[in-house]
Amino acid sequence: MFYAGTIGLSGAILTRPDAPAGLLFLAWFVPTLAWIASLYGGDYFDRELDGLTKPHRPIPSGRIRPVTARNAMVFLIGAGMVLAVVVNPLTVLLAIPATVFGIAYARWLKGKGLWGNASRGLPSALTVLYGSMTVQPLPAPQLAALSLMFWVHDSGSNLLGALCDRDGDRRGGYLTYPVKYGDEATVRGLVRFYVGWVVLALLCPVVLGDRVDPVAYYVPLTVAIVLGWVSLYSVIRAPRPIDRAVSLRAHEIVVVERIILGTFLIAAAGRIELALVVGVPSILLTALARRLMRRRYEPQGVVSGDSG
Repeated sequence: MFYAGTIGLSGAILTRPDAPAGLLFLAWFVPTLAWIASLYGGDYFDRELDGLTKPHRPIPSGRIRPVTARNAMVFLIGAGMVLAVVVNPLTVLLAIPATVFGIAYARWLKGKGLWGNASRGLPSALTVLYGSMTVQPLPAPQLAALSLMFWVHDSGSNLLGALCDRDGDRRGGYLTYPVKYGDEATVRGLVRFYVGWVVLALLCPVVLGDRVDPVAYYVPLTVAIVLGWVSLYSVIRAPRPIDRAVSLRAHEIVVVERIILGTFLIAAAGRIELALVVGVPSILLTALARRLMRRRYEPQGVVSGDSG
């Protein structure tokens, strides 16, 4: 839930490190609203599939009615758009495609192989640019490579999420990439996405120039790269077919890794104290939330959460 906000905040800080606190808050808050909206949207559009494979989810279990999830999604999207337009009317050029692709993924593209994974990664790329546009009229061109890096990274993490949900998606008739092409092809795809985002991340300072401190950039990036590899390697070496518990543990690592990836840029831009204020609570609260979800929903040790 906290990840999207850190990306927007990073885009703002990299563009204007001394931006007013109110603008920085909106750079974090609006993407966070959008992420929560996507969770409600996922529950709403996947309600029939969840009824077959995840009866503990909010709608199948009866804790939330479908209309409530739909209305919450619409309200949060609308609120986020209003705030974004108030800050900078041009951000509507990013908000519309992000919303369209987010809904299209949940409604249609999830079962379309890598197209679905790529569509899920696109909003993260646009969030970088949105963050930049909260502090100036147009996004900083230097952030284009960084935006692409987040697109590749999140497309890969969504593919890993699809691997987690492979068996349920197969029963529900969703032709996701793991369902259609199998574990080996999925692992090869994960490796390519991993190599892609790592190469882009390593090269980004060439474009960012003096916007980032090299030491403050590469040290935490190394931590994220190592965590990403630990996650990936656990899937690579797993017996085939890959057990759901293995892929879920790998995804849990990525959940922490991507918060680091979202916040280390704030430190690299010279706002180390802000990176700690945002990053540390985000990691701790995320870890606590997933632990509670594990105990509540899958007492046998298999986590059921957002695997996107």
